[in-house]
Amino acid sequence: MSSLTESTPLLSRDVVDLKRKGLFSPYRRVLFATFLLSTTFWFTQTPIMYAYRIFNCDEYYADPAHPPYTGTGDACALTAVETSTARDISVMIILSTFGGTANLLLTTWQIRHWGLRAAMVQQTFWPALRNLTQIYATFVGGRLGITIMQSTQLITILGGGAGYMLSANSYIAEVVEPAERTSAFGVLAGMSMLGSALGLTAGGLANDLINISAPFEITFVLLVASTLYTALLLPYIPPAGKAQSTPSGNWESDSIPDKRESVFGFLACLTVFVPFKYTNRSGTFWGLTLLGLGSFGGVLATAYVPLMLQLTATNQYGYKPSDNGFLMASNALSRALFLTFAFPRIIAAGRAWFVARDKRRARQKSHDGITTYGSVSPATPTTSSEDGTLVRSTPDTLNGPMSPFKDAAEPILPTDASAFEPLLASADGATEEPPLIPAAADKAHGSGFDLAFVRWSMVIDAVLTALVGLSSHSWHMMAAAVILPLASGTAPACKGVLVDMVPEARRADALAGIALLETLGIISTTALFGALFAFLSGIGHPNLVFLCNAALALLAACVLFAVRFPRGPLKI
Repeated sequence: MSSLTESTPLLSRDVVDLKRKGLFSPYRRVLFATFLLSTTFWFTQTPIMYAYRIFNCDEYYADPAHPPYTGTGDACALTAVETSTARDISVMIILSTFGGTANLLLTTWQIRHWGLRAAMVQQTFWPALRNLTQIYATFVGGRLGITIMQSTQLITILGGGAGYMLSANSYIAEVVEPAERTSAFGVLAGMSMLGSALGLTAGGLANDLINISAPFEITFVLLVASTLYTALLLPYIPPAGKAQSTPSGNWESDSIPDKRESVFGFLACLTVFVPFKYTNRSGTFWGLTLLGLGSFGGVLATAYVPLMLQLTATNQYGYKPSDNGFLMASNALSRALFLTFAFPRIIAAGRAWFVARDKRRARQKSHDGITTYGSVSPATPTTSSEDGTLVRSTPDTLNGPMSPFKDAAEPILPTDASAFEPLLASADGATEEPPLIPAAADKAHGSGFDLAFVRWSMVIDAVLTALVGLSSHSWHMMAAAVILPLASGTAPACKGVLVDMVPEARRADALAGIALLETLGIISTTALFGALFAFLSGIGHPNLVFLCNAALALLAACVLFAVRFPRGPLKI
């Protein structure tokens, strides 16, 4: 930045080229990569559980103490087999969760030091090696096959679904304009859900129509194709840690802190959620902290709902595995359609409404100043509004507690250097009306609506979840699976608000931090509501768990209603 001069363009050609529209623009390339990767990672979700069941069944009958099955039904429909399968799947989930959390932190480091494209390649290269070992496990079978499949989940540390979603979100934050980020995050989530629905369906069909190894072999081919696609077609973006840019907007600092390079640097992604001081020492900004807490609470309240739908449908209404598969596919498809088509239009319409409202308020303030004083000179005193915008004074501001005329001992001239520009224009003989200084960047494209959407989306989610607790027929489960995703825009809108609040140099850390909070929320909700659901089922009222979810979602909404954009520059 030290080589920049007054003649240097504000936007380099590389940035403009990167963000240009087109049929195969970087934005659409990232969306297609997300769809392809989501399909790939979910392709083996159902087959791997079926493989565990088959391997446990083989082990059961391999024991001489158990006579061969002579009936006509399902030979594996035994309590011992089901118990062993559930235990093995639980071990796999624990290892996958640990690997995914570590992968999230490692991917943050890779993005900062290697760049987005290199980090994205890691998320498919290592899973391809994992799939090779899983293909071998399907031929080995038995207890050894299960152990191999469980152990290979640790390869997720080097590359996996958590890292690829972080990389994809970071790509979206770079290749779209600020005004389009929130909508793009929603479309990205929609493409991910669409890929998940396709992967679940196609993987099950490959298992049923071909053989037990086929889904893993197809997944390996898809992972190799995804790696080549990512390496060759996604745009190169310089590593965030090497970008020599200074914070802008509401942030001020001489340099980006080097704490991320320390031994505890892997926790740097969470430091964006600590309270920050304003540069003028006027207080502490808690907006990011509350946003993180609200996001964690929202995941804690909603992440377990799809699994509870399956358990309720199975235990109370007798849904079979095929019925549950259709239930989850319907849920994923409904979520994908909402986030891809409806969510961007809601954000665009809401932002336009907020921008028009702010302009009307600004014009009204200007009109009030002219009406009150008749012929207002260009040197009309200015005051600073709550969001940092300078406006011409009105009778209320001139007589209020901050009025320059309240006390004769107080100076009449404004103290902010930027406020002298209209005064200088007046001294030069300018006759045109002084322009209002634009508001902060977060207001310029109406992203205040994003924050409002985050709050009310959580409230709507709470109401819809509470209604599920009143279900009494089997079709209510299917209706809930289709309707609940209509309040699923909270997460992408939250990411949109977050990237508007943090400086560009901390954007990767911010997205990694909120992804880590979501992961912790998923782990916590599995433990909390899993135990609660078991307890309520034992007393004969399992539906009450949905009311508990709704109450927690309302609590998260209350936290989000306390979030505000910063009112001035912050210290990093």
